[in-house]
Amino acid sequence: MSRSSWRASLRIARRDAWRAKGRSLLVLALIGLPVFALGVADVAYRTYQLGPSERIARELGSAQAAVRWLGGPVSQDPAAWLGPAGIGFQPATTSRPATTEQLLGDLPPGSRAIAYLSAFSDMQIHTSSGLKYAQQVGLDYTDPLAHGLVHQKSGRAPRNVHEVALTPSLAKSAGLGIGDVMHLINPTRDLTVVGLAADAAHNHAESGYTLPAAVPVQRASAFGYEQAWLIGSLKPITWAQVRQLNARGYAVLSRSVYLRPPPASEVPVQGVSYSASSNQAVASGALVGGMALLEIVLLAGPAFAVSARRQRRDLALIAATGGRRSDLRNVVLSNGIVLGLAAGVLGVVGAVVGAAIGVPTLGRYLDAVPGHFEVRALELSALLLVAVLTALAAAVFPARAAARTDVVAALAGRRGALRTPKRVVVVGLAVGTAGVVATLGGASASTSSTVILSGVALTELGLIICTPGLLGLVSRLGRRLPLAPRIALRDAGRNRSAAAPAVAAVMASLIGAVAVLLGVASSNDQSRRNYQLGLPINDAYVQLSPAQVRRAVDIAAALGATMPASQVVSVHGAPLGCDDKKSCSIRQAMLYRESSYVGSTRYNGSLFPQTIVDDGSGVTALFGQATPEAAAALRAGKAVVLDRSAVHDGKVSIVISSIDETQAPSVVTPGQDPATAPQPRISIPAVAVDRGFAAAELILPPSVAAHLGLVSPPVGVLAANTRAPSDHERQAANAALSKIDPTLFLSTESGYHDANGWMLYALIGVAGLIAVGAAVIATALANLDSRADLVTLGAIGASPRTRRVLSMSRAGIIAGIGAVLGCAAGFLPALAWIRSVQSSERAFTGPVFAGGTGAAPQGLRLVVPWPIIALALFGIPVIAAVIAGTFTRSRLPSERSGD
Repeated sequence: MSRSSWRASLRIARRDAWRAKGRSLLVLALIGLPVFALGVADVAYRTYQLGPSERIARELGSAQAAVRWLGGPVSQDPAAWLGPAGIGFQPATTSRPATTEQLLGDLPPGSRAIAYLSAFSDMQIHTSSGLKYAQQVGLDYTDPLAHGLVHQKSGRAPRNVHEVALTPSLAKSAGLGIGDVMHLINPTRDLTVVGLAADAAHNHAESGYTLPAAVPVQRASAFGYEQAWLIGSLKPITWAQVRQLNARGYAVLSRSVYLRPPPASEVPVQGVSYSASSNQAVASGALVGGMALLEIVLLAGPAFAVSARRQRRDLALIAATGGRRSDLRNVVLSNGIVLGLAAGVLGVVGAVVGAAIGVPTLGRYLDAVPGHFEVRALELSALLLVAVLTALAAAVFPARAAARTDVVAALAGRRGALRTPKRVVVVGLAVGTAGVVATLGGASASTSSTVILSGVALTELGLIICTPGLLGLVSRLGRRLPLAPRIALRDAGRNRSAAAPAVAAVMASLIGAVAVLLGVASSNDQSRRNYQLGLPINDAYVQLSPAQVRRAVDIAAALGATMPASQVVSVHGAPLGCDDKKSCSIRQAMLYRESSYVGSTRYNGSLFPQTIVDDGSGVTALFGQATPEAAAALRAGKAVVLDRSAVHDGKVSIVISSIDETQAPSVVTPGQDPATAPQPRISIPAVAVDRGFAAAELILPPSVAAHLGLVSPPVGVLAANTRAPSDHERQAANAALSKIDPTLFLSTESGYHDANGWMLYALIGVAGLIAVGAAVIATALANLDSRADLVTLGAIGASPRTRRVLSMSRAGIIAGIGAVLGCAAGFLPALAWIRSVQSSERAFTGPVFAGGTGAAPQGLRLVVPWPIIALALFGIPVIAAVIAGTFTRSRLPSERSGD
């Protein structure tokens, strides 16, 4: 085709796009929106992907190096704590931290160092609600070496040890502002807030910046605080100097070494190579991206089919005046070039503008601070090319159909018959079968996601190839149906160039959605089954050390005053240790089990002791619900156990173990011959209670504990709450507990949280939107082609609503066929992924738990959320039909003699 012919084709395409604005906008949206989304993602990713210079600046500020004292010889890679290898060091040779003067003695002459002390959850702040934990950073960030680490937002930096600057997040959560006095405990001191300062790397950091001298001495001299310095020197710190400092017990992050690392032969510690996993991730990403582009092609294909159908007479005129088949094909392909180029330009320009607005606006909700705004023209140009190629791919099949236009039939307004060659169906079945074999076989033989995705792509391609033949088969089933569905099925078989891509688009969208839906549901089910409650839901618990036992009454009063508790009980059991580190012997009762693992799997997550002593008054709180049979048994002097299999003839066997600081624990090994056990088994009356929270394996009444010579002081205090405590209530409880003993810790249980539950409905929502859109597009094409049928219906007296019902039937049939195929095929990738994960689990848990040392974790299994599947299977066709009916006029057209 000559250049002038291409110009003519492009002009025709441009004119047609302008005349059919609605269809053109649809194609622009279908192609431009993914380009826009990918463009925004690309710009945002590059903006957040810090370069080496930006990353090192956030660690060092303007310093030449940062040094951390570890006390013993250090092995590190050039990136120090920023590298994948991390830092290895031998035990400290001294318990005293290095001083700045000692460090300067190990540095080149003319060097300067400033202290940089930090620790997590060191500041305990009194708030209006109670107690707030935050990080204290000892750094004079006004020093030139620290320039770039902290950004002053308002106020000023601390100038003495009685002042502090807070990050905005900490100031907000603690309810403090500039000029307020911040009251701290442990040790007790007051600091005046003089400014708000932001961390250069984290938006949501909750830190307080003080001068290094303001860090409590007992904390600064402990290993809990990070001993670090920022180093300024006249010359860069070389790798040789880093190795010398490593030998003296320092880990060093040098700007020069990080930006220009030494040869690998000079590095003692090498980072882990992730090339294989990275290559697999790239391959998987390419396959997923290709499937997404295929979805766009399938969605845009019907729109180009509509265009080709509208141009049918114009194309016939071109052929009648001497145009070749290639001319007809290229006229339709030109539509793809024009609309693809326009969609790409709009998508790329919109992406740059959207990222420029969205990164600073929405970035504040992320913790990571972005780098400089970066636009890579080459990558965005590639997206523009992808848009054009995608539009061309969507126009290929309509263009081929246009090239085969029957000129006489088109000029006469007749439609030619359409048949799908059997060889096409055979090829589709062969490709689909190969995909199924590759998917399931790959899942059994390999855990590579690339193999599974390749098989899924082949399966989907095979189904797409078979779709036209399937439509022809289904269209024959309408002979016994009412008028409107019968015509709709016939039109689906006639207009396969539009109906087949629409059905394939519905199917493809649901394959991915159902696969991810099943994967997320199965993963959530596994997480839920493996999640082990530490306490009854919503309850709060404080564990007591031997030194804190005497304050149990005060702790119970504090919890009762601050928690929404219906009951506060002391939990009694064997002492958790020896008071004041004195030598002692602790006797405790343990349930004897002959199973292959120690303890009941229901008890594994409990924060309570394995054996509890209770008189029946606290079992309601312990079990999280009323258990009158347990209370009655304990009052009657019987023990309570969780597992019914442990009770034989109304009794259970227990053993007494003894723990002595000077001797190894004397414990009966599961499955050990009782004759060789170090302690004899003791049988006591017991009942089993297998409902409610698994508080403990064994609950003894006080009388039995005393008879066995067991000491059972309070080991914790439990608040049985009527609801989940609020953040203010937890802060109030922390404040009350800190007044009793600053080391007391409050534990609460909120249960398993399904963080991905919303994804299930979001996936079906997106898939439904795509499916409905594809069905409506195909329905519009069918309505365009059915004017003659509608005229005939009007002439024979059909009611006005027939046209609406016909449109609803067309949309429902297309969406219904696609939904059935998509939901069924979506099980394949999910099953393959689950089989792959199960294979990996068996390879890991088999050797680990074969020795009977514990209960293996719950494995992954297929979980089908049938209500959501049913919503997709039946809801999408119904919604598509309703939308098609809503936007279809009921009036039937009629032919007048003047037409």
